[in-house]
Amino acid sequence: MASNDSSPPDAKRLRRSPPSPSSSSPDHLLVDEILTRLPIAAAVRLRAVSRDWNAALTSDYFILAHRARAAAARRHPELLFFAPPEPRKTSSTTTFYACSLRGGEAPAAARELLTIDCFSAKHAVTSPRPCRGLTLVSDGREPRYHLLNLSTGDHVTLPPCQPAAELHSEPIARVLPGGITSYLPSMSPWDPFELSTTGLGFDAATGEHKVVRLFKKRNGEHVCEVYTLGKPGGWRPCTGRVPASAANFLPGLPPVFVNGYLYWLLQPAAPGDWQIRRILSFSVGAEQFGSVYMPPRLSSRMRHLTNLDGSLCAVFDNRVEG
Repeated sequence: MASNDSSPPDAKRLRRSPPSPSSSSPDHLLVDEILTRLPIAAAVRLRAVSRDWNAALTSDYFILAHRARAAAARRHPELLFFAPPEPRKTSSTTTFYACSLRGGEAPAAARELLTIDCFSAKHAVTSPRPCRGLTLVSDGREPRYHLLNLSTGDHVTLPPCQPAAELHSEPIARVLPGGITSYLPSMSPWDPFELSTTGLGFDAATGEHKVVRLFKKRNGEHVCEVYTLGKPGGWRPCTGRVPASAANFLPGLPPVFVNGYLYWLLQPAAPGDWQIRRILSFSVGAEQFGSVYMPPRLSSRMRHLTNLDGSLCAVFDNRVEG
């Protein structure tokens, strides 16, 4: 029987007892009142009970219900962070932690989530926020990527991908219209600095996570490659054509994922040139590029993008205006 991800699991799936005459069927009670209260790690283990349980526990209905209950129970936002390596220590092991923020008070303690070997926190780049439970982290010096499930403590290292062109202690700052120096750092943050930007998205039609990498090859060409989690074959070129504007991506700045699309903020235009399309979009399902129109004067003041409650938002710097 086919399942509808937007509705609760069918009554026959999770029920062990005979049907109940009550309008509130046992499967709804089991899912809504019991399974949504379990820690993520326990829910993941229960997927092995049967195919029906696996389908129910991976449906959009359960994921959204579990997320809503967890948010209501937590009541305090949590901060994810990782610690840099200790001085005089050559190990490249990185541990991720979380702590609860309570009204501006100093956190009492941090919870250890997971540890990654052969990964340097000193050069780590993370996706802006989790995507359907997964977080993408990478090493800014080389094409090495990891997907983390911070709830279960699991992680997977992605297969190797093409090397990108690099900066070696070179200036990367640009000038905004009016001669004002941009917010970009004057020098690359570390050496070498890979000219790439990578994001994590989710294709709701297929139920697949995709890692999308936009980068400059060593021959000067700008290309895009995609890795689909759980599919063989490794990295592959994206389906759509890479537009010329992609050459203006900001190295090391991950895109923002909102409602099936990844959005990159492009570098400011040359002095005197008001950009109206400083946001590059990418459909995770169709793998096609597009752009987002911005009023010229607002475009020049954008500093970075973010996802606020499912809406694409831009942060502006009013100091640019005079």
